[in-house]
Amino acid sequence: MERTNPEIINAAEHLLYIIHMGQNKKIRNLCTQNILWKYNHDCSQGILNDKILINVNTLIKPSEIKRIKYISHMINRQFENYIMVTGVYCIYKSIDKNTKEYYFDYTINFVGGLVCYVNISLIGNNNTPAKIYSITSVKEAIYNLEEEEILYIEAIGGHTIWHCTAKTIETVVSMKDVEEKLSDRFIKVHRSYIVNRIKVKEIKRCSAVMENGDEIPIPYKKFVSIRAMLRIN
Repeated sequence: MERTNPEIINAAEHLLYIIHMGQNKKIRNLCTQNILWKYNHDCSQGILNDKILINVNTLIKPSEIKRIKYISHMINRQFENYIMVTGVYCIYKSIDKNTKEYYFDYTINFVGGLVCYVNISLIGNNNTPAKIYSITSVKEAIYNLEEEEILYIEAIGGHTIWHCTAKTIETVVSMKDVEEKLSDRFIKVHRSYIVNRIKVKEIKRCSAVMENGDEIPIPYKKFVSIRAMLRIN
């Protein structure tokens, strides 16, 4: 039976948890024999070895983990029984009664219910989460987009078009799913458009003009409230 999206997300979160808790035996039960691992600059093939596990737990020891916060997940069902999950999470490390935040991005691939690929990378060790969105195009290319390069997102049917400063990417993710993952920097100005408000150059009576000159329609009845959200007078 095909797993639901919540089941896939739960599986990804569980795997990340037991990796950071150093529970090697539990990890083995969830992975294929020829699994590929990548943690920052370290790579390994096969069931997780002690070297990778030690490197994962050097920065943050299991006993220092106060909690893990999962910030975002995106799921791509690429082929039959092959699922890719990408996202961002934060580990709160307890140090002498103080708490420090460490942000990671990850990619986990499942095949036939087992994990065949894991990539975990430290994004930064400051208190501000990196604004990076991992998306997969209709041609199955993977893009890691910084928030700064996204102009606006357009819905066409069940697809979304990501209009960026240097490229345009079509995905099979619905507008509803995209909207749930975006930060408060993004404003839905129309049922088919979400704009990055810092990329709005001008606002006209019934449209927002983006940095690249594209005009995004704004419904007449919502103009005043949307203008207020965009903070443009």
